[in-house]
Amino acid sequence: MKKYISRDEVTKLLVTDSYYEKGHLGLKIVQFIVAIIGWILVILPFIWVLSPLLFGNLARRFNLFTYVEELQTLKFLLIFLTIAFFVILVLSVILTIWNNYRFNHLLQRKEMYDVERVKKRNQLLSDDFEKRFGPKKERESTCYYLVKEEQNLDAHYVRDLYKKGDVDL
Repeated sequence: MKKYISRDEVTKLLVTDSYYEKGHLGLKIVQFIVAIIGWILVILPFIWVLSPLLFGNLARRFNLFTYVEELQTLKFLLIFLTIAFFVILVLSVILTIWNNYRFNHLLQRKEMYDVERVKKRNQLLSDDFEKRFGPKKERESTCYYLVKEEQNLDAHYVRDLYKKGDVDL
């Protein structure tokens, strides 16, 4: 028996982010603000440590002095952030490759619907339309067709037709 995948299972298989979907304006604003605050917190220690070195007059006015510990902190931050950058870069590339592989090799090759059930549904609809509205060629070749009141479809027409034909929705 073939395994059928639902939308929920697809979202579990793939890496998704609602940030890139339409809407979600609040999420986008919050993530933008968090990103800006995060970058400020990353840059602030560098400014704090480098200000006595680069802006000597300004640093003396605020009583900021360069100590050996600050230079060691600066070296540590540079090494740590360089390593973090490359780790994030490698993980991003690996996750992108993995996501593309799963999409191309698993999801593209599996049928997302039951072909036999769709054929049976189409046959039920075409047979019923033929009884109700006449042959298909006639319907398609007619420029103006007036539907009689008894030919109108009710709200649960398709569902009832599928039930009568033993086809699931």
